[in-house]
Amino acid sequence: MQLVWEKPDVYNFRQVNQDSLWKKIIADLFEDFLLFFLPELHAEVDFSKQVEFLQQELFKEIIEHRQGRKIADQIAKVHLKSGKEQWILVHTEIQTVDEVHFAKRMFEYFYRISDRYGKKIVAIAIFTDTSTKSTNQYHDKYFGTEITYTFNKFVVSDFDKEELTKSPKLFSKAILASIYMNRTKNKMSFRSVYKRALLREVWSLNNVERTEMSALLYFIDYLLKLPRDMSEQLVKDIKDEIRGEEEILHLYKEDLPPTLVGVLDLERQEGFEQGIEQGIEQGIEQGIKQIIFGLMKNGAEDEWIAEVAKLSVAKVKEIRKELK
Repeated sequence: MQLVWEKPDVYNFRQVNQDSLWKKIIADLFEDFLLFFLPELHAEVDFSKQVEFLQQELFKEIIEHRQGRKIADQIAKVHLKSGKEQWILVHTEIQTVDEVHFAKRMFEYFYRISDRYGKKIVAIAIFTDTSTKSTNQYHDKYFGTEITYTFNKFVVSDFDKEELTKSPKLFSKAILASIYMNRTKNKMSFRSVYKRALLREVWSLNNVERTEMSALLYFIDYLLKLPRDMSEQLVKDIKDEIRGEEEILHLYKEDLPPTLVGVLDLERQEGFEQGIEQGIEQGIEQGIKQIIFGLMKNGAEDEWIAEVAKLSVAKVKEIRKELK
């Protein structure tokens, strides 16, 4: 299962494309996503068979009238453990802002997808905004003709922060990041603290696939963007915190988000500067040795050389052995 996603050229904290971020994290961690939101459905799905995402080919047909909106909707084709050829369409809607008639639009998706494919549909609407007022039900009644359509609705801010922190479910960390983003829109210092803790928590997880960890780290890093100066300070703080684990980071370098790549770059820069300093020191030491060799060749005694060069007599004797 692979979703093509272009990395942003500019790491700008004021420009966060939530649609793309959510679309990527759901595709990359779809099994964990389903386990988090609909564990009953997750238990029925056979994840040994590939999950297919149909949003690109399907949404062009069913929402052509919605030009200009960046679509974060996804439709995943999954297979059940029953072994039947039957598959379920999971319609995922990421809503960052309330829209008028949202429930009606969800119903329109339902009947258009059902008409096109004739398959069972599970609809999930996730609201990342804290002030959502949209309902999870569409109802229409007219002279004895009546229809009610209900879908799964989740509001990120409704989840308990402490429970998310304790949760062993991987996708809980993505929900935490979304909560932190909403809480710190005008509080960048708090965002930096939350981001550092969350990145560290994810980095410390055990038994997590490399691709899954990378996807989650990217999501957190880009969703919780910081101003340049605070981002640079965060890099320094993280570098000090993970001292001794740099080799592990190097193994994952191609899959790391900007903040952790910055940690490696800072480590390399400091190593380069340290190497220069050591080279200078070694050069000075070598120069002193050459002077001492000259004094020895002219018959100077070790005690006198030690006093002049500010060295111990024992050190001078070691240098004399090199001369021989």
